[in-house]
Amino acid sequence: MNFQYQAANAQGQLLNGQIDAVDEREAMRLLQQQNLIPISISSAKTLAANGPASSRKASMQDKTLAIQELTTLLNAGVPLAESVDSISSAHAGTAIGTAFAKTLSALRSGERFAEALRLAELDLPVYLYQLVAAGELTGKLGHSLQTAVTQMEYENRMRQEMRNALTYPAILVVSGIAATLLVFIVVVPKFANLLKGNAANVPWLSRWVIGTGMFVQANLLWVGLGALALVMGTVAALRNPVMRGRAFEALVRLPLLGRWIIETEIGRWASMLGALLENRVAIMTAMELALGGVRISALRNSLQQVLREVRGGARLADALATNRALEATGINLIRVGERSGELAPMLRALSTLYENAGRDRMKRFLLLLEPIAILLIGSVIGVIMVAIMLAVTSMNDSVS
Repeated sequence: MNFQYQAANAQGQLLNGQIDAVDEREAMRLLQQQNLIPISISSAKTLAANGPASSRKASMQDKTLAIQELTTLLNAGVPLAESVDSISSAHAGTAIGTAFAKTLSALRSGERFAEALRLAELDLPVYLYQLVAAGELTGKLGHSLQTAVTQMEYENRMRQEMRNALTYPAILVVSGIAATLLVFIVVVPKFANLLKGNAANVPWLSRWVIGTGMFVQANLLWVGLGALALVMGTVAALRNPVMRGRAFEALVRLPLLGRWIIETEIGRWASMLGALLENRVAIMTAMELALGGVRISALRNSLQQVLREVRGGARLADALATNRALEATGINLIRVGERSGELAPMLRALSTLYENAGRDRMKRFLLLLEPIAILLIGSVIGVIMVAIMLAVTSMNDSVS
């Protein structure tokens, strides 16, 4: 198979060409054997089939990959303007390509890279601009960008894990509702004749279940439209940042799931703060930027108070302990980091600790969720079946 590639050689020059390989992995291996650093590899057939690149809005994954490409080029010794131009050309016709073209234009106008990225309006995380500015000051732009990529990948992974954890219960709930509706629409109305002229002899539970089933079947269109309106209303509400924030706060109050979300947020905060400090961002600025990524209001308020106390001269560990923002283990790690002058690595260790703890809680939550959901769904369907059997037996008793 023929692959088109872009790679950098040992002198930092960009090379474009084609290479024959079985798949992309082999193409990458062949390029590395030629002492080339692969930047991008794509099938010639895929490019021909897809035609011009899409102008859709760039996802966070697209942005992360673009910054990773830029980091690879810079660490390979390619000049900044040439690296930005390369990415703009490689992603021509996409939101990424357009944004990097604007960045290149701003660079050629004399803007610093951090400001040029802002002008591109790519909607990157706020801390990335600060890391870029720090990298420009220290002359380690590639290292700073790599730190930003690591943080972006961490946040993408956390978002994906949370999405996966919430997808499973959503499927269970939808399946339960669908099964219940199926019983109401198909099974229950077949016993409607039991209520004709003998409703007084039928238990109230049976009357309610059969009556509900008949109503759903008779008004199936309106029930379907109502359910569709409810789903569309829920989706529209969740697209609203305020409503989405309220829903997120409601999830925090749930047992197990709520604790997992809190630990995930603390891990993200610690990871971001550690990354900023590693790149010589002032601790006050680093804490303000890290605080911007915290979505839980109670935790954010605690960390804001911590920031005020640190600004007033308190040590970070003491301020965290006073406001009970972290557990004892996390506070001890930060205290050791402050005393040893290794605060950034300790924050990274704290982030890993909370990430692992959150993952374990998520697994326990999913292990409990399946039997609970099955019991709830089975109970609802069981009540319906019991109601029908009570109606049948009551009619038999009245006949005898």
